[in-house]
Amino acid sequence: MDHLNIFNSYKNKSNNHEDELTRSFLVILKNIPIVQVMFFEMVRREMTEFNIDSISYGDLSVEEVYTQLSSSNKIFTSNLLEGRTLLSIIISDDKLESIAKVQNDDRQARYDGVILCNPSWLFIIENKPSKDNIWLRQLNPNIPDDIDVSIIDKPCCLSWRKIIKGLNSIIQNKMVWGLERTMIEDFIEYVDNEYSWINPYTTFGVCKDDLYLLNRRCISVMASCDIKGVSTEVKYHRGWKYYVESGKNTIKKIALDANKAVSGWTIDLWMYAGDTMNSARETFEKLDIDKLLHLQDQGFEVSNNFHISYRSSNLLWFEGNLSVEDYLKFWKKEYKNLKQVKRKEFNKLFNNLEKNQIIVPEDRSIIQEKILNKNYDKLNICPGFLLKYSWDSQTAITLDKRNKFVEDFNNKVITAFSVVGGI
Repeated sequence: MDHLNIFNSYKNKSNNHEDELTRSFLVILKNIPIVQVMFFEMVRREMTEFNIDSISYGDLSVEEVYTQLSSSNKIFTSNLLEGRTLLSIIISDDKLESIAKVQNDDRQARYDGVILCNPSWLFIIENKPSKDNIWLRQLNPNIPDDIDVSIIDKPCCLSWRKIIKGLNSIIQNKMVWGLERTMIEDFIEYVDNEYSWINPYTTFGVCKDDLYLLNRRCISVMASCDIKGVSTEVKYHRGWKYYVESGKNTIKKIALDANKAVSGWTIDLWMYAGDTMNSARETFEKLDIDKLLHLQDQGFEVSNNFHISYRSSNLLWFEGNLSVEDYLKFWKKEYKNLKQVKRKEFNKLFNNLEKNQIIVPEDRSIIQEKILNKNYDKLNICPGFLLKYSWDSQTAITLDKRNKFVEDFNNKVITAFSVVGGI
């Protein structure tokens, strides 16, 4: 059975074997038309002096895709190749810069990939995840002398980083759905796990101010979060952000993402403490307000995050009139009284919140519309607060270039938990 059958992975090669990387990429190339368009457009741009029209123009179509074919395979001794033009493609982590010429060779060749295309093209692919591990003779084909094949003497040099960036763009721009999207996402996840160094987001500096790639880098950073008890699995909260779970009750989720700023972009660390009623009780019991406020001198932002919820759904957030310090002091005194409020006590609840400036009179109309006019039988009071830390673009780039950003990220997380409790 062909190894490009989705279900026929190698049994004797590990996931990080370069043949598995080739196989996985050729599976999506073979089965997803938009990936074919992307790939051959990259080839066309690299080989502008040759007439290789993009599939998107309708002039190039894939006939067959193979992996790990020997030059002695019957395909290379048949009339199937007659009259074709051969292009040798090398894919490495970074683009190979070489003036080597491709020529027919009597070596015992084994091609990582072979693609037959109309009109009359033959593409052979050599995969090297590291450009420092390339034997240039491997770019040469071995075609029998009696087969009429024209060989382009310039190799087409592509980079995995650019290919993966293109695949990310396909997902980002919602150009595929269903199974095709899942296959591309699975390939990107596979590369993240087994070949992380060939990603186009290995550091913030190589992301070139692209927010999507910067956020992919943030996901990689979160996966390395090493606070005791943290799961390294990065999850997605729909409508919010990617995050990791802390395994603690005070700050349950830790999120890191990239955002536009007045000047460039920032990398922002988000930690919501006391985000549920149960969490708030534990948070304020352990909280040292003076130490928390002192974090502001270390670059942290602290802000109120008071909200009302019903079961596990948050209903409304309120800013109120209290300063952060007064807000924290109020709930430090009141956290023991937190309990579910039954409907008959709703008016008393909101009167008391307004009296203590947790909400303001202007909030009454939205409370009426979103809560009192509904059939909620009870409410949860969630007096949380947000701890946020931001790195400006230059700081993030410099730290990451020195392999220090992950360490700094972990230190910021540990610092936050040392104040709110949980470690």
